[in-house]
Amino acid sequence: MAKRVVILGGGVAGISAAVQAVQRGWQPVVLERTPHLGGRARSFFDKSLGCILDNGQHALSASYNETLSLLKTLNATDLIRWQRGLDILYRFEGQRTFRMKSMPLPAPLHFLLPLLLKAPLTRPDRRFLWHFGKKLPFSRGEDLRDLTVSQWLAQAGNAPFLQNLLWEPLTLATLNTPLHQASAELLFTVLQQAFLSAHSRSGLGIPAAGLSGLFGDPATAFLAEKNAIIRLSTAAKALIGDSGQVKGIKTRSGEEIFGDAVISTLPHHALAAVLGESPVAGAVSLNLDQLRDSPILTIYLKLSAPLPGPFPAALVASPLQWLFESSGETANLYAGVISDAREFLGQSRESILNMVVREIRRFYGLNLTPMLAGFKLIAEKRATILQTPATNRLRPGVKTPLRGFFLAGDWVHTGLPATIESAVLSGRLAVEALADL
Repeated sequence: MAKRVVILGGGVAGISAAVQAVQRGWQPVVLERTPHLGGRARSFFDKSLGCILDNGQHALSASYNETLSLLKTLNATDLIRWQRGLDILYRFEGQRTFRMKSMPLPAPLHFLLPLLLKAPLTRPDRRFLWHFGKKLPFSRGEDLRDLTVSQWLAQAGNAPFLQNLLWEPLTLATLNTPLHQASAELLFTVLQQAFLSAHSRSGLGIPAAGLSGLFGDPATAFLAEKNAIIRLSTAAKALIGDSGQVKGIKTRSGEEIFGDAVISTLPHHALAAVLGESPVAGAVSLNLDQLRDSPILTIYLKLSAPLPGPFPAALVASPLQWLFESSGETANLYAGVISDAREFLGQSRESILNMVVREIRRFYGLNLTPMLAGFKLIAEKRATILQTPATNRLRPGVKTPLRGFFLAGDWVHTGLPATIESAVLSGRLAVEALADL
């Protein structure tokens, strides 16, 4: 009889852990508090816009090996529209543009040369980029462990325009943390994966269908076929165990579910609540109260006419950092993204819409108001942890001091930023750790 592992949470990390478990001969029991798998990577029908929306705009990197492997297992890779290489349109105030297209050249020339040859850089910017690019392949992440991105860049000189064009958008998009706080070590990892490897690994993948169709729905079908147990609308309350060993979980309804191991893929704040109700976890300190969250806002715009492309578009030095065009069936549907959106959380819907209207006028020269057929604001208040050097040191690994209890989730220490790729990787690492039992 197969050993049973109880998995708390059915988001991307939970899906990854469950898939890995069945592939290694375990029977997963997935407990998900909502009525669906997928967690934050889900889609829903919005009545106000009359179409399917994702719970926030997502983009994948072609360097996401773990995610691509999972999607291949779930037979969902065809649901992503992949770029051949990195292709981003940078827009400046006054409708000036620069299209960043990586070249089929060895790294790092594939992204350095387009910047050096085509971007509107100043002489100090070019000098900085050339010297930085030559040093980057010989840099080591461990040397950057205590530095913020701002401190790291300052070591190479002063290039303020390049900071607005490249470093700020890249850091916010991948770490959801501003330059002066963001971990240089984590940004270096991003550069290594996407920009210091093959040209083909630098591109983005935009989901061509709703996120539920990419993760939750195919995972539900795959796991059901493998005799996994999926318990939806079931929330964990406390761990069950004794003598430092976890044996199961007690749900909020009072049900007790036992297994040979438990993997928590819950967000850190939800895990803290479960541990607080668990006497067996009394001696365990994971420093969860020291982790801070960073929000992301997605602003969906349904328009009566199209915006000039191509997309995705990065708006340089704008609070509205990115614009994506929907790849679904709804015409003229766009998603604006604001990472590290802490300053916007207290603002009204009308205030944020006014900002969007202003920024579209600045960067596109268009009056958005008569074109606007619908508007939807999605605030993911706890989108990721705030990824500072100090926070990165606090991220726990997949193993805990409690025997039979393991962790997964994008916020767990995987060596990667808190992204979908980190979530998928953490699920695999947690299941691999079951071999120690």
